[in-house]
Amino acid sequence: MKTETQEKFDRIIKESFIEILKPLGFKKKANNFYLPLEKIGHIINIQKSYYSTKDDIRFTINVGIFSPEYWLACFNYHNKDVPAYPTEPECLIRKRIGWMRGLDDTWYTVTTTTDIEELITEMKYNISSFILPFFEKLNTVQKLVNELEASETLLHTAAKMKFFAELKLLDKARAEYRKISKENYNRYKIASLKEYAEKHGLI
Repeated sequence: MKTETQEKFDRIIKESFIEILKPLGFKKKANNFYLPLEKIGHIINIQKSYYSTKDDIRFTINVGIFSPEYWLACFNYHNKDVPAYPTEPECLIRKRIGWMRGLDDTWYTVTTTTDIEELITEMKYNISSFILPFFEKLNTVQKLVNELEASETLLHTAAKMKFFAELKLLDKARAEYRKISKENYNRYKIASLKEYAEKHGLI
């Protein structure tokens, strides 16, 4: 039997995440929501703290932009097909709700005394005001490419280079590779990136 706290947590998931995301086409698996689009995907993960208990649940929200090509290049360790339900750590771009709101890392607490309505309202605000607009800006490959070119902070240089290379955008990949020697990578990482660049004809 679930505790009162666990039931409250379930209500938060149902009355904010499920009720908003399911009509938009997101599929739920455990505490993950995934929307596959053409050549990219959107992921929302509700992460419970390692220190949560059945009577004291702490959680945060992770958001990801998934790229099948990037996954095949960087995460396909066992020669498998692209997963039907990828996870947030496998994403090209990963953000947490605190960063998206311009705050410090933000965790929410659910106990027997938690005002459940207040938390549900805040989750709806997170989704409608921050998460969905973020996804809207990055809902096609072309939008993603444009945003990556314009932003120096959305994704680090090595990942950007690999993403462009996997999409066969070789001029863009070369431009990113040229930045690598000026950045703070150790010599083993530099050697690995040089090997990747040579393999893909970037140098």
